[in-house]
Amino acid sequence: MDYGWISLLPIIIAITLAFITKDVFTALLSGVISSGLILSYYGESIFIGLNSIADVFLNGWAVRSILFCLMIGSFVHIIEASGGIKGLLIFLAEEKKIVKSKRGAELIAYIIGLLIFIEATSSTVISGISAKPFFDKYGIPREKLAYITDSTSASVAWLFPINAAGAFLMTTIGSQISAGTITGDPFVFVLKSMPFQLYSIFAIILVGITIITGKDLKVMSSFIDDDLTTIETPLKKNDHIKNPRARNMILPTIILITSIFGILYITGKGSISSGNGAVAIFNGIIITLILTGIYYIFQGIVKPKTYIEWCIEGMANFLQITIVLVLAFTLSNLMEKLSLGSYIAQMSTNMNPMLLPAVIFLMGSIVSFATGTSGGTAAILIPIAIPMAAKLGVDIHLTIGAVVSSAVFGDHCSPISDSTILASMISEVPVMNHVKTQIPYALISGGLSMAGFLIMGVLLI
Repeated sequence: MDYGWISLLPIIIAITLAFITKDVFTALLSGVISSGLILSYYGESIFIGLNSIADVFLNGWAVRSILFCLMIGSFVHIIEASGGIKGLLIFLAEEKKIVKSKRGAELIAYIIGLLIFIEATSSTVISGISAKPFFDKYGIPREKLAYITDSTSASVAWLFPINAAGAFLMTTIGSQISAGTITGDPFVFVLKSMPFQLYSIFAIILVGITIITGKDLKVMSSFIDDDLTTIETPLKKNDHIKNPRARNMILPTIILITSIFGILYITGKGSISSGNGAVAIFNGIIITLILTGIYYIFQGIVKPKTYIEWCIEGMANFLQITIVLVLAFTLSNLMEKLSLGSYIAQMSTNMNPMLLPAVIFLMGSIVSFATGTSGGTAAILIPIAIPMAAKLGVDIHLTIGAVVSSAVFGDHCSPISDSTILASMISEVPVMNHVKTQIPYALISGGLSMAGFLIMGVLLI
């Protein structure tokens, strides 16, 4: 059913309330309720909005993601309670003096974010956890950590084809090949679209520039004084650990990385890029918690009962953000029922071919910002953008680049995005603080991308 412009109303309500109240929970719940009321007016059950919250748990991928977030809370807590974070900080900053400055601390997060390109969630988690103690030590606002991890993880994950995001993109493109809209190999299309993923490229470069120059936008710099007065650094925590060891953080992190990659390899039947990302991160974190517990117990730093208590305490710390994630999934599902993506995409028909890449980028940015999902945006737009490009004679690789760029851009800005929520969660900052500080940087990269797509639209038609 075509709901028309009214499909925009719940998202407008949610985003407006998010910025006014700075309470993402209230904003998301309002969006869910208003979506349910609209759907019930058109014949659905009056309780469809609230029932959709429970329906999230019928989706295996969503349930794994939710449980993963809770268990990441456990992971963060155990490596801190064991003295692992404190030990790593002492080892790198005081013994080896590898990290000697604010720039070094930021480069740690940046480099890890670039290297772990297989899976965006793992990149955010590992780079955030590894760099956070150094950000605290040198008084760098955690909002800057959230910005670096968010802007590198998703950008790199979509930019490289040999990963789960690349496999997802190849699948959506493959459906267009099967339909006869285009001809060729999906992998080649993804590979050739890489230079046209302008937003990811500009976002990665901009992060590097801010680190190297040491210059932050005013909205980011304004958090420095506040953070310095409120942060309790890892050096002040866990004094009960007489001999904090860096390996208590390093080994669990290695187990997490190798478990995720190993499961991707197994589920992909010998190909990491074809693996099941949701299964990998879910089972990977379970394996990590089990093996880490055994390792800590054999060290004698914790008893089995206490280790379980650590895990539960960690989950409790992340419960609020997990509830927000459930509401984000719910609202995204309701937006699909309201056909929001199709409505926005239809607004871009009947245009000058030279403008198509820029219009796709603009429309996709609106969709991804409104729905908070990069994968969902690509899934919505690829079946619309590729046939349009083929019909108008627009370069297909450029069109794919515009779709992916818009998906990542909106996902970076949206307060209801799972990547925004995860980056905030790992950095331990309010979601709206991260949104407020990330948007100006995203707009710079987005503006450059829009200009680039306008220029390329003229040159490649």
